Amino acid sequence: MKTITKLAWGNNRKNKMRSILIILSIFLTTVLLSAIATFGYGQVHFQSVNAEELYGSYYGTYLGVTEAQITEMQKRSEFDRIGRAAATGEIENTRKISMIWMDGETIRLSNMGKQLQEGNFPEQANEIAGQAAMFERLGYPDAKPGDTVRISFRRNTHEKYQEKDFIISGIMKPTQIEQENQAYTAYVSKACYEEFYAPEERTYNVYFTLADTVSVNASDLEMTIKDLAKACGINPEYAVENSYYSMWVLDPGMETIVGCAAVALIVIFFAVLVIYNIFQVGLVQKIQEYGKIRALGATKKQIKKLVFREGMMLAVPGVPAGLAVGTGFSVILMKVLLAQRSAFADEELVQVSMVSVPLLFVCGAAALLTVWIALKRPMKMVSRISPVEAVRYQGGGRKKQGLRKGKKQMDVHQLTKANMSMNRKRTIGTIISMGLSCVLFVAVANFTGNVNTKYDARKQVPYGQFQIDLSYSTNDTAYPENNLDTILKKDPLDEALIEKIRELDGVTDVQVRYMLYGRDQNGNLVSVGVLNREQFEDEAYQGSLKGEVDYDRAAQNGDILYGWSYFIEESGYDLGDRVVMTMGDAKGETEFQGVLSGSFGSTNYDWLITDQTYEQMGLSGKSISTVWVDCDEQDCGSVRRGLEKLLTDKQHYELSSYQGALAEAEAGLGMFETLAYGFLLLVGLIAFMNMANTMIFSIITRKRELGVMQALGMTNGQMNRMLRNEGLIFTAGSILVSLIVGMPAGYAFFCYGRAHSFFGLDVYHIPFIEIIAMVLILLILQISLSYILSRNVKRESIVERIRYQE
Repeated sequence: MKTITKLAWGNNRKNKMRSILIILSIFLTTVLLSAIATFGYGQVHFQSVNAEELYGSYYGTYLGVTEAQITEMQKRSEFDRIGRAAATGEIENTRKISMIWMDGETIRLSNMGKQLQEGNFPEQANEIAGQAAMFERLGYPDAKPGDTVRISFRRNTHEKYQEKDFIISGIMKPTQIEQENQAYTAYVSKACYEEFYAPEERTYNVYFTLADTVSVNASDLEMTIKDLAKACGINPEYAVENSYYSMWVLDPGMETIVGCAAVALIVIFFAVLVIYNIFQVGLVQKIQEYGKIRALGATKKQIKKLVFREGMMLAVPGVPAGLAVGTGFSVILMKVLLAQRSAFADEELVQVSMVSVPLLFVCGAAALLTVWIALKRPMKMVSRISPVEAVRYQGGGRKKQGLRKGKKQMDVHQLTKANMSMNRKRTIGTIISMGLSCVLFVAVANFTGNVNTKYDARKQVPYGQFQIDLSYSTNDTAYPENNLDTILKKDPLDEALIEKIRELDGVTDVQVRYMLYGRDQNGNLVSVGVLNREQFEDEAYQGSLKGEVDYDRAAQNGDILYGWSYFIEESGYDLGDRVVMTMGDAKGETEFQGVLSGSFGSTNYDWLITDQTYEQMGLSGKSISTVWVDCDEQDCGSVRRGLEKLLTDKQHYELSSYQGALAEAEAGLGMFETLAYGFLLLVGLIAFMNMANTMIFSIITRKRELGVMQALGMTNGQMNRMLRNEGLIFTAGSILVSLIVGMPAGYAFFCYGRAHSFFGLDVYHIPFIEIIAMVLILLILQISLSYILSRNVKRESIVERIRYQE
């Protein structure tokens, strides 16, 4: 027993380079496993403990519920707690400010009480609560509880605004989302709601929990609450589950657990591949040594033990160090994530332990299992070779496989080709092995390369630094001047304004998009976007299309397209129907007839036509719906001030910025990118261990051959080029394999993420930057290794190299 252990220790010390590479591979594998496990455990534990704080404690919501339907709910034992809320109206402002009432039960179920910064929720009919920024927009910059404010509001778009004096009962905490979007909520009392709505007009949004006797989990909650809605006479389509609460409380983090387990299995697979390849290459060079041990009386079982202990000895330093580093990395990452979340939303969250000792033992066992699996084939291969075969072994395999065709003259290219083809099986096997070790990098890069905060921001502001959108209504019967047709006739975003914008200091470009108003055969007012080829193709690129969405066809035939593919059935039209409506712009109206040939996924318009179709209609108003203003980033401040000054006397517009959209996107996606690219870095290092091992042993084990060739006249420069070319062949083959396998796998991973609404995923594009970075890094590392190793070879004399024994 001691003899085998000593032999294993001696072999590891003798093959220092191989041992170092294996230790590093085991270390990085354990880092990944422990990091994945710790992060997953911390996420599940944190979300489970803080689920009520983050998402409320209600199971779901029923929308548009009447008093009679609430009475039916109260009769049923399946419901435990029931709370009410109701939309009361909207406040007059250039930004949307909604008025709602929530009873005490709903405030508790939704945790809105913790959003109160000072004061109380309204109780009297003349009380109101909201954010300080909301009151500032209404003309009260120093609002505080007890102040009286005059509010102009209305119940709906069919009524005129009315004024009422309110007393501020409370100030709500600010949230980053509301501040960025400047869309606020004002809270009023039950008495106020009942004052404005007669009993027969009142409908509620009902928040509820289910009794403990109702057996439910995250997967069947939606069906359960819809069945209960139907039993209470409520339309099941108006039932909305609290999905995040159910995911973390009723079925704690199963998606996270399954996802972490799947990633861990992938890591183990590729780690087995890398560690096996490193062992395999090293063992092939030591077949004769193992044969001598067999000749001295060692049994097959003892040879297996020898190889097994060589591997496990190398795991002793790698596994504990990997557990420590991986755990520390995940803990720091989670703390940074929580710090960012605290800045994003002011919540008092319960801090939890993110480290599970039993889980770390499982990770350590998984790392050791990875090493054992990687050793299985080498152990089997070495134990099967007889002493005679082992002593005779020259590394060439079958007799005919080691022959190379002779030529009168050999250049560097021919020498490289001859060396690579001498053992085709080993060459191909090495390329495949190295390529597969890079597959995970390519696959994950296909996912992370599409998680792009700038891309996400560009979905909101497609061009330039600023976007000015026309703000309008289509059903404001109380104030027709707010409707689209009236606004377009006034042409607020006219060409004169565009010219003034172009003249602003710092502005480098201005682009516009036109629109029309339309009235369908039922008299409904709708918006019609006018798209040029580039804008048309940009919208089509977003996906979720239906029918024939083609610019040339739509322009040639004068077709019309619907703006929302998910709601096309509700429009009353089907693809292929003829659409008849009256369309108009700033200077007139005309009748339109066209075939509904397709539908975009989602746009800002009800209907869309091409610019060529618009030109054929004979209208000349060219009403502008969107203006994009571009400038250098350092000029954004001055340009914004200039735009706000130009728009001072304008109404019916919304001004947004690319930088604001980017900041909002980065707040939600930045941490995910850090996590993903950190994971890719570790995976890339594991893949490099495989390539480095192959190149090192390829050069070291051919010292004698290289010495003979130099004795016959090969120069140092020729040797360098030959080794470089061999490395390039391995690298190119590895990249090709990784792309052939990794790209489809990555695309499938991306499709899964998009289907499950993962952060930042919308439209797929090939991650050229990540792939080019991988190729460049592999080339740099390969060339550097070739240079370093060839330099080490040249330090020995030709005689020493010819005498070299493996």
